[in-house]
Amino acid sequence: MTTQRPIATLTLNPAIDVSYETKTLVAETKTPSNGSRFDPGGNGINVARSLQKLDRDVHACCILAGETGGFLLGLLQNRKVDPDFVEVPGDTRINCTIQQRRPPQEYKVGGVGPQVTEEALTQITDIFIRHAAQGIGVMTGSITAGVPENIYAQLCERLHQAGARAVVDSHGDMLLSAIETKPFLIKPNHYELELLCGKSLNSIESIALEARKLQEKGVEIVCVSMGGEGAIILNSEATFYASAPKVRVRCTTGVGDAMVAGLVAMFAEDKPISEALAFGVACGTATVTTSGTALFVPDDLPGIQAQIELTKLDI
Repeated sequence: MTTQRPIATLTLNPAIDVSYETKTLVAETKTPSNGSRFDPGGNGINVARSLQKLDRDVHACCILAGETGGFLLGLLQNRKVDPDFVEVPGDTRINCTIQQRRPPQEYKVGGVGPQVTEEALTQITDIFIRHAAQGIGVMTGSITAGVPENIYAQLCERLHQAGARAVVDSHGDMLLSAIETKPFLIKPNHYELELLCGKSLNSIESIALEARKLQEKGVEIVCVSMGGEGAIILNSEATFYASAPKVRVRCTTGVGDAMVAGLVAMFAEDKPISEALAFGVACGTATVTTSGTALFVPDDLPGIQAQIELTKLDI
C-alpha cells in the first residue's frame, strides 16, 4: 500500500463562487440565465476539493466570516470537505462568473474579503502548520486586509522547520518573497512567469529557461502552466513538457487549482516529476470541460491522461 504524506491547504480569503450561463449579456437589461450554481471557492479551497475528489486525505484550513461564511461551510460539508476554520467579523466574499455563449466570453468579478485580526491569523496558521508537519503545505490564493504580503514566505520557513514541503501558487511580490525561502514547489502560469522575468516568453524553450533560473535560486521543483499549450516541469535533474489534449473549453475557473492538486497528490506519494506533470495536466484539462465553477469528474481523468504526450527537454 502506498504511503501518503499529510496534506494541508491554506485559504486566507475563501469565497462563495456563483456562476451563471447566459446566451448573451445585454447592458441595462435583466439577462435570463440558462443555469446557475454555487460552489465553495478560493484557490486553496479548490485545491482541497480536488484532492478530496482524488481520494486523498487533506486538511482544508481557512478563514470564515459572517452569514456568507456559514453558507460556505455548508457548501464544503455537502462536498465532504470538513474544514478547519477560524471565524472573524465581517463577511466571506462572493465571486461571480458569467459565461456568455454568443459570442463566447467569460466575465469574472471578485468580491472583497473580511479584515483578518492578528489573533485569527495566528490561530489559523498554527493549525495549518500542525496539519502539514512532515507532509505538504499548500499556500495559494489572494490575501485580505490584515494579512502581511510576505505571509507565504513566513509560512514557508515554518513549514521547513516542521519537516514539511512548502507549495506556493501565487504571483508578484508574494511569490518573489516566497521564492527566497526555497520552497519545494512553485507553479506560476505563463503570464505570471513573464511578470517575474520582465519580458515576453514566446516559446516553450524560453519559458523553460526562465523556469530553470527560478529553480537555480533554490526552488526544488518549478512547474509553469500554459493553458491550452500544456505545461513544463523541472527540477535539478530534468525538464519535461506535457501537451494539453484538445477539449471543449467551458469554464477556466479552478483549472490551475485542479492542476496543483494533481501535482500535490503525486508528490505526496513521492512520484517522479514526469508522472506528476501528466496527472496535473489531466486534472486541469478535465476541469475546463465542466460547467461553471465545477471541478473535474474523476472518471474522466484516465482517458484525458492517455492523450497527454510527455517530452524531455535538454534545458
